[in-house]
Amino acid sequence: MTGENTFSAAADQRTRRYTPIRNYAAIGDGRTVALVGSDGSIDWLPFPALDSPTVFAAVLDSASGGRFAFEPEIPYQAKRRYLPETNVLETTFVTDRGMVSVTDAITLPLGPLGPFMELQRRIEGHSGSVPMRWSVEPRFGYGSRRPRIGRRGGVPVLESRGEAMAVLAYDAGAPETRDDGIEASFQVEAGADGVVSLCFAHQEPLVLPTRTELDARFEKTYIVWRDWARGRSYRGRWGDAVLRSALALKLLVHAPSGALAAAATASLPEVIGGERNWDYRFCWIRDSAFTLNAFLSLGCPAEARAYFWWLMHASQLTHPRLRVLYGLGGGDRAPEQ
Repeated sequence: MTGENTFSAAADQRTRRYTPIRNYAAIGDGRTVALVGSDGSIDWLPFPALDSPTVFAAVLDSASGGRFAFEPEIPYQAKRRYLPETNVLETTFVTDRGMVSVTDAITLPLGPLGPFMELQRRIEGHSGSVPMRWSVEPRFGYGSRRPRIGRRGGVPVLESRGEAMAVLAYDAGAPETRDDGIEASFQVEAGADGVVSLCFAHQEPLVLPTRTELDARFEKTYIVWRDWARGRSYRGRWGDAVLRSALALKLLVHAPSGALAAAATASLPEVIGGERNWDYRFCWIRDSAFTLNAFLSLGCPAEARAYFWWLMHASQLTHPRLRVLYGLGGGDRAPEQ
């Protein structure tokens, strides 16, 4: 997604239909990538890594794949953009009663990269008074497992087989349990702001951050993306589009290993009903060569160096043969299901 895009929608538009692929924008943290629809719904999120099973997969199964919806309760027009020089996404909803924005990011930790993952959705009122609603409906394991719901210190927690997700809401409605998810409705006045955060843990203790900690991580995430973008060396034509493409490619760098994923998605058919439903969350040597060339042209030596050493490790595991593709961790197993 480049520039600013505008979409119109009714408040009940998500009656189990699919959002066109072109209407998704991506956010990520170097470990995983989420897809955010033009209506504010997060319809794809693997966890804990990009090549892991999904928590949200409505992009594949609108009825039972799972999603994190966030939108006005009344008809609206939505305008979207990335905050300049970042992979932080802003969706502005314009209604007859006022205007609000939702800003999304998978935040970066204040210290070293660890197992903890956090998705923030920050709401801000710009004018009028807008009724908003959000709902978190996780379906672990590609939609195969519904969560168990409990509370810790009054905070809703959804769990399944060693994975846990806390739903924290600050000035964004009172979370209530419904079916197999959490939801809230609230009014956003001009000048008001709030945040809904999903805090994830994979076979690790679940941490419940304060609002101050959330604010600090969001600010750092914005700064890290901006500083990375400003470090690129390209000064030719179509600078904004080239930088946006670089930021998109950066989302596909698997930070723990240096591998370059071919795409953030899996199982999307080339033709609806077709059989070519490949998982592209692997590192294809040929595709990676193209990405590597782009990174070198853009002044990204750290990404190129990390990929080179990953390739040396991965290819040694299969020496003397070089595989067509490898897992992001370096293995050559690619089981299909």
